Amino acid sequence: MKGTITALVKTGITALLFYLLFRKVDFQHFGAVLRGARMHILLAAFAVLWVGHYICIFRWRMLMRPLMPVLSLGHLFAIYCIGLFFNLIFPTVVGGDVVKMYYAGKPSKLYAQSFAATFLDRDAGMLAMMIIACMITLIHPVSVPGIPVGLIIWVTSLLFLLGNIVVFTPSLHQTLTRFLHAVHFPKVAAKADAISNAFQVMGRHRGVLVSSLAISLVNQLLAISVTWVLATGLRLDVPLRYFLLFVPVITLISMIPISLNGMGLREYAFMTLLGAIGIAPESCIALGLLSSAFIIVSSLPGGVVYIFFRNRSDVQQMAALETNFS
Repeated sequence: MKGTITALVKTGITALLFYLLFRKVDFQHFGAVLRGARMHILLAAFAVLWVGHYICIFRWRMLMRPLMPVLSLGHLFAIYCIGLFFNLIFPTVVGGDVVKMYYAGKPSKLYAQSFAATFLDRDAGMLAMMIIACMITLIHPVSVPGIPVGLIIWVTSLLFLLGNIVVFTPSLHQTLTRFLHAVHFPKVAAKADAISNAFQVMGRHRGVLVSSLAISLVNQLLAISVTWVLATGLRLDVPLRYFLLFVPVITLISMIPISLNGMGLREYAFMTLLGAIGIAPESCIALGLLSSAFIIVSSLPGGVVYIFFRNRSDVQQMAALETNFS
């Protein structure tokens, strides 16, 4: 019931955002932007997106090695696709990362270790994104009238760094575990301790962490280039340096959990940032919609794969895991 209400609220917010976006749009201009798109360039962008997905799978598998038995690349590819489907399409409270954690940990029942590997996989990607954005603010500062983009990037990066310090500091985890025992939550303390131990194991494999960060930098550059290639396909003349700064900000905004899969928020962010440098609203919205469409279409194969993976108890067990680990 709670999940249904949440989905309905998000649907309403998404509809409201699109109404606000389109109420002042010149639809003739908007249609002209879409009709003028160069399809071969858009298809190239979609291919680059899937290269990025495969790199993510390789990184995830590498992070699993010190913690748990590793599944084959083919098996992980199938699980990754299911995660995309749940994260972006399926109307459920079970997130895509929980799905990946569940199916990757199911053969060995090492769910805490699978959680740690999945968390670190996402963490490495976020860290790489922050590094790229911060470097751009230093090497080639971008000025956006009325929007402190550089400040947003640096404050978010510092908060993210503090969070990682907490994750990899054993004394802080020990304090948390003692507190949970003191307030009579032994089961929660046991889960926190298992997750903490997994993180400490990874902390001793610094080569793996460094390698995952290097892979993440490549992957994030590919993800940013997808948006730049999409813009090129729409015949927008925007230098790459703007996307190196804007895409991380747009990604962060679209992660705010108030709309369906970040839709509406993503398009608003494109219109605000690119509009501030002189790009027409119709072109900004077209780019945002194409970006959302690419994400959704790339998740559809996961729905087909899920048909062959699922059984009756999986969704209930995944929901229980999500509750436990949250």
